[in-house]
Parts: sequence; structure tokens; C-alpha cells
Amino acid sequence: MVTNMVVSPSQTGFVPMKALWRVLTWPARVGAARRTMSELARMSDFELRDIGLTRSDINDTSALPLDADPSALLVRRRAWRTRPAAERPDLAA
Repeated sequence: MVTNMVVSPSQTGFVPMKALWRVLTWPARVGAARRTMSELARMSDFELRDIGLTRSDINDTSALPLDADPSALLVRRRAWRTRPAAERPDLAA
């Protein structure tokens, strides 16, 4: 069964504008992420541990592509550590 979808011109015009906006703001987003990572890199190991991260987490974000958001990796790492050991998947398997 095929359903006809009605799309208004304002909706179709919005998609290219949104894509253009993402392209134009990309340098600012990358710069902001780099500044944040620089601030995290200057933290001591104790400060990083206090927020649930390690020095290796910060170093691993440097391997990500420029357009990748490093916060997603850091959130996953922190979430993995806060789970009880019995619920963590075995990363060696």
C-alpha cells in the first residue's frame, strides 16, 4: 500500500537551508570542540577521575575525525565505567 505524502514548499526549502547552515557553522563547531578538548587535556588525572574520565579517554578522542563530536565517545566511556562490573560487557571477548 502506497500512501501519498504531501510536502509543502516551506518544508522542502528548509532542508537545503539546514544543510547550508551546518556547512557554514562547521568551523565554529570544530573550534569549540577543540577548545573543550584542550581544557580537558589540561586537567589533572584527579580532576578527570572526578568527572568519570581518564587520560586515555582524552587521548582517544584525538583519533576521531574532525567532524565527529568527541563528547559522544566520552559519554559512552563514562557510562560504561559507572555500570556495575557484573553488567559490563566483556570487552576482551
